[in-house]
Amino acid sequence: MPKKGGPNQKAVAAADKKAAAQSVKDAKAEAQREKELAAEWAKGSNNRGQARADEAAAKADEAARKKREKEALLAEEEAAMGSAGKPKKTPALSKGKKKGGNDLSLLENALVSGAEKKMKAKKQAEREKAEQEKQEQAKRKEEERPMDPLLANTEDMIRGTTDDLVGRAANKALDEENAVSGIDGALETLNISAGGPAAAPSAKALYKAFEERLMPEMKKDYPGLKLSQYKDKIFQQWKKSPENPANQLKA
Repeated sequence: MPKKGGPNQKAVAAADKKAAAQSVKDAKAEAQREKELAAEWAKGSNNRGQARADEAAAKADEAARKKREKEALLAEEEAAMGSAGKPKKTPALSKGKKKGGNDLSLLENALVSGAEKKMKAKKQAEREKAEQEKQEQAKRKEEERPMDPLLANTEDMIRGTTDDLVGRAANKALDEENAVSGIDGALETLNISAGGPAAAPSAKALYKAFEERLMPEMKKDYPGLKLSQYKDKIFQQWKKSPENPANQLKA
């Protein structure tokens, strides 16, 4: 039996059950309110997002309208000016457009262009230096090379001189001198072989007489030759002539 004066267990159990049920009910109600509040916030957020989108679209439309109006005004001005020849003005860039990329590209192009110019200038300088050294080397070789007497005479003729023996006249005299000296040397050899230095004057005298006698015939048979060529032909005949003392010794 329950002790007298103690709490009523049934009443306590009923109170606990009622409290638990109320707690569950309150929790459900709170969850519902939170759900409704979240829905309200979501609806408000969507509304705000839509409002911002509408505002941006309105600004874009306004900007496009102003751009069309500006282009129309420009077209009217150009039409009014007629064929004045002024270039068409392009619409200005929008203030909000960033030009960092373009500036960087321009900087890169400027750097590359500057490097290319320096490289081209360097190569051009090297080519000019090499060409100059080549010309100087050729000039030194030309100066060191002994000049032919005929060419030297021609150089004197080009530079100008008061000497009468210049140009064709000097070349002809030089040619004849060389021919005579060559023949004289050959006569010296023939004279030595013919009987020593004492016989040299008579050998030369015989040759001179031989040359004077054959010269008119040579000029007649071979017109247009130089004197040295006539002398050379006569000397060739002299080497085979019986009048040559050397040939007389061989006989």
